[in-house]
Amino acid sequence: MKKKFLSAVLSAVCAISLTACTNTDQNTPSASSESNSESVAEETPAEAEGVFVLMNIPYGDFFAAEFEGGEKVDAVTSATMSKAANEKLAGGTYHPEDNSKILGITYPVYVREAERLDGTLKMNEEAQLFAAADYAYTELSDTPDYYKELSVDASGKFVFGKSEGAEETISGDDAKIETETRWGDYQIELDQSLSELTVCAAGIHTTDGKSYGFRALENVWRGFEIAFAVTEEYQEPHGNTVAYEPYADLPGKTIDEITLYTTSGVRKMNVNLYLPLKFKNTITVADAAAASGSTAVSFEGFPEDYRFAYEVTGAGEELVCSGDAITWKKALAGVYTLSVSDQSGVYAPYHTSFILSTDKKAAAAKEDGIEKAKNASDEEFEAYIKNITGYVVNGEEIAGSGKRGAKIIKEDGTADKTLNKVFSEVGEYDVVIESAGSPDTEIKVTITEVAPEEEKKEGGK
Repeated sequence: MKKKFLSAVLSAVCAISLTACTNTDQNTPSASSESNSESVAEETPAEAEGVFVLMNIPYGDFFAAEFEGGEKVDAVTSATMSKAANEKLAGGTYHPEDNSKILGITYPVYVREAERLDGTLKMNEEAQLFAAADYAYTELSDTPDYYKELSVDASGKFVFGKSEGAEETISGDDAKIETETRWGDYQIELDQSLSELTVCAAGIHTTDGKSYGFRALENVWRGFEIAFAVTEEYQEPHGNTVAYEPYADLPGKTIDEITLYTTSGVRKMNVNLYLPLKFKNTITVADAAAASGSTAVSFEGFPEDYRFAYEVTGAGEELVCSGDAITWKKALAGVYTLSVSDQSGVYAPYHTSFILSTDKKAAAAKEDGIEKAKNASDEEFEAYIKNITGYVVNGEEIAGSGKRGAKIIKEDGTADKTLNKVFSEVGEYDVVIESAGSPDTEIKVTITEVAPEEEKKEGGK
């Protein structure tokens, strides 16, 4: 290893030099000898050869040297135990045997004084570190391209230096900020190609000179998403308590650098990402008949200097928001969205949805599916399928999207008989199709053979 070799050479050179000085000047005062001895001691701080290990480092110890205040980065309480133990999601980190927390990062470390290592924490295999204790380690046979150097302070506590070695600069052109996310108050979206890396931690730097650390799962997800809360009002979907205090001062700042700590080295990218100010507000749009041509709008809680820009989307023509009403020339039944943004860019954008409805039937029952109803247009039938929100199958409510949902009606109007969680037995099923803003359609689906498990098609993510 490089460091072992250099340490051995340096020790040999210093020893020769000291011998030469003693032989050529035997009358040198003892004070001078002491001075030479102290000089040599400064050049060779350790008698033993250093070693490289792969070590479990608590988050606070890892980030302490990366930025001021980094020692306050704490362990992550796992929202779901299975995720903390899933190497695809939490690789490069470690956790206790009960999977209740993610404790820190498994990272290459240079130990100048090998005797400082606790032999009882030595693991035989790298895989054992995933569920091992703080400072557990395995020895590395090769010099890593990146590492932290370990030292010990006066109290005997391990201290880890700043990450050293190779750093790769990658493009941050695709990075963007999302202000509407289930996983925090803000989310940094990076290029999805980063999912090929195992990112065990991340850091950001802002233009005011501050840095912030992020942990696996609670903040970093699959390498290309970094989410974080900034207020105690945020509620994590699984009911987990998340750390918001370290990030509370981020709104209104601009991120200029992102660092990813991966199991294959450090990646850095230069970015220019402003975190717009968020605030509590209410946007109200009244549901209305599609034929009415207008509906009322109201806004509450917006700052006086919010410079409104409006956009209305949905299956309609010439939809315009004036600030107190939305008007349109023509609209089909379904869900519509009103989005508002701040033209100055200081504040975050917001949106809300509303429904335009009709009594006109766009779909009619046919064998094992639906078809366009008499007098309905192709556009109305297409909008009907697009706006399906759920089903009632033999009296049981089933969502039409999401993890627990099922897309029973396909884009061509036929029923998907391969959904064996819905159609689990041979027989005839009564299905009521619910589409936002349109009358329900009742159909019958006949299952003569239940689809095998491998052909299962589940709706949602």
